[in-house]
Amino acid sequence: MNHSRTIVIVLAAGMLLAGCSSSGPAPAKTADTTGAAGSSSPCAGKKWPQPVPAVSGMALSDAVSGTLLCFHITEAVAPDGHDALQDPVDETDWVITGSKPGAGTAVTQDQPVTLTISNPNN
Repeated sequence: MNHSRTIVIVLAAGMLLAGCSSSGPAPAKTADTTGAAGSSSPCAGKKWPQPVPAVSGMALSDAVSGTLLCFHITEAVAPDGHDALQDPVDETDWVITGSKPGAGTAVTQDQPVTLTISNPNN
Protein backbone atom coordinates (compact mmCIF):
# COMPACT_ATOMS: atom_id res chain seq x y z
CA MET A 1 0.00 0.00 0.00
CA ASN A 2 1.47 3.35 -0.89
CA HIS A 3 1.29 6.54 1.17
CA SER A 4 -1.59 8.01 -0.87
CA ARG A 5 -3.76 4.98 0.00
CA THR A 6 -2.82 5.45 3.66
CA ILE A 7 -3.89 9.08 3.47
CA VAL A 8 -7.18 8.02 1.87
CA ILE A 9 -7.86 5.66 4.80
CA VAL A 10 -7.09 8.37 7.35
CA LEU A 11 -9.17 10.97 5.50
CA ALA A 12 -12.06 8.56 5.05
CA ALA A 13 -12.02 7.67 8.74
CA GLY A 14 -12.02 11.37 9.58
CA MET A 15 -14.93 12.00 7.26
CA LEU A 16 -16.83 9.15 8.88
CA LEU A 17 -16.33 10.70 12.29
CA ALA A 18 -16.80 14.35 11.32
CA GLY A 19 -19.09 14.52 8.32
CA CYS A 20 -21.31 11.50 8.33
CA SER A 21 -22.11 10.79 11.96
CA SER A 22 -25.29 11.96 13.60
CA SER A 23 -26.32 12.66 17.15
CA GLY A 24 -28.90 9.95 17.73
CA PRO A 25 -30.73 7.03 16.18
CA ALA A 26 -34.11 7.57 14.61
CA PRO A 27 -36.01 5.44 12.12
CA ALA A 28 -35.89 6.62 8.51
CA LYS A 29 -33.82 9.71 9.22
CA THR A 30 -32.06 11.62 6.48
CA ALA A 31 -28.32 12.28 6.59
CA ASP A 32 -27.00 15.80 7.10
CA THR A 33 -26.72 17.84 3.91
CA THR A 34 -23.32 19.31 4.74
CA GLY A 35 -20.00 17.75 5.60
CA ALA A 36 -17.53 18.85 8.26
CA ALA A 37 -16.30 21.77 6.15
CA GLY A 38 -19.81 22.96 5.23
CA SER A 39 -19.70 21.55 1.71
CA SER A 40 -22.25 19.15 0.28
CA SER A 41 -21.81 15.70 1.79
CA PRO A 42 -21.88 12.46 -0.20
CA CYS A 43 -24.13 11.21 2.62
CA ALA A 44 -26.77 13.88 1.99
CA GLY A 45 -30.24 12.55 1.30
CA LYS A 46 -29.61 8.97 2.40
CA LYS A 47 -32.52 7.44 4.26
CA TRP A 48 -31.70 5.45 7.38
CA PRO A 49 -31.67 2.67 8.39
CA GLN A 50 -29.58 1.27 5.51
CA PRO A 51 -28.43 -2.33 5.04
CA VAL A 52 -24.73 -2.93 5.70
CA PRO A 53 -23.21 -3.46 2.24
CA ALA A 54 -21.55 -6.75 1.31
CA VAL A 55 -17.88 -5.73 1.33
CA SER A 56 -16.09 -9.04 1.97
CA GLY A 57 -13.21 -9.31 -0.46
CA MET A 58 -12.93 -5.53 -0.98
CA ALA A 59 -9.77 -3.59 -0.19
CA LEU A 60 -10.23 -1.79 3.13
CA SER A 61 -9.07 1.53 1.69
CA ASP A 62 -11.57 1.35 -1.18
CA ALA A 63 -14.47 0.34 1.06
CA VAL A 64 -14.04 3.04 3.73
CA SER A 65 -13.61 5.79 1.16
CA GLY A 66 -16.47 4.57 -1.03
CA THR A 67 -19.08 1.93 -0.25
CA LEU A 68 -18.92 2.39 3.53
CA LEU A 69 -18.32 6.16 3.61
CA CYS A 70 -21.62 7.06 5.31
CA PHE A 71 -21.57 4.18 7.77
CA HIS A 72 -20.16 4.50 11.30
CA ILE A 73 -17.11 2.26 10.95
CA THR A 74 -15.64 2.07 14.44
CA GLU A 75 -12.73 -0.27 13.78
CA ALA A 76 -11.10 -2.63 11.31
CA VAL A 77 -9.75 -5.54 13.33
CA ALA A 78 -6.66 -7.31 11.98
CA PRO A 79 -5.84 -10.95 12.82
CA ASP A 80 -3.48 -9.78 15.60
CA GLY A 81 -6.33 -7.76 17.17
CA HIS A 82 -5.12 -4.25 16.36
CA ASP A 83 -7.34 -1.64 14.71
CA ALA A 84 -5.90 -0.85 11.27
CA LEU A 85 -7.89 2.40 11.11
CA GLN A 86 -5.83 3.71 14.04
CA ASP A 87 -2.48 2.87 12.41
CA PRO A 88 -1.88 5.55 9.74
CA VAL A 89 1.63 4.35 8.89
CA ASP A 90 0.51 0.77 8.22
CA GLU A 91 1.16 -0.04 4.57
CA THR A 92 -0.58 -3.42 4.52
CA ASP A 93 -3.05 -4.02 1.70
CA TRP A 94 -5.86 -5.09 4.03
CA VAL A 95 -8.86 -6.95 2.62
CA ILE A 96 -12.21 -7.07 4.40
CA THR A 97 -13.29 -10.55 5.49
CA GLY A 98 -16.50 -9.64 7.30
CA SER A 99 -18.52 -7.12 9.27
CA LYS A 100 -20.52 -6.93 12.48
CA PRO A 101 -23.40 -6.48 12.05
CA GLY A 102 -23.30 -8.67 8.95
CA ALA A 103 -24.00 -7.67 5.36
CA GLY A 104 -27.68 -6.93 4.75
CA THR A 105 -28.41 -6.01 8.37
CA ALA A 106 -30.23 -2.67 8.60
CA VAL A 107 -28.36 -0.12 10.73
CA THR A 108 -28.89 3.51 11.67
CA GLN A 109 -26.31 6.02 10.50
CA ASP A 110 -24.70 6.24 13.93
CA GLN A 111 -24.78 2.51 14.72
CA PRO A 112 -21.22 1.13 15.07
CA VAL A 113 -20.03 -1.26 12.37
CA THR A 114 -16.86 -3.28 12.97
CA LEU A 115 -14.89 -4.77 10.08
CA THR A 116 -12.65 -7.82 10.21
CA ILE A 117 -9.69 -7.77 7.85
CA SER A 118 -6.80 -9.90 6.69
CA ASN A 119 -3.65 -9.52 4.66
CA PRO A 120 -3.97 -11.52 1.43
CA ASN A 121 -0.19 -11.49 1.01
CA ASN A 122 0.40 -13.66 4.09
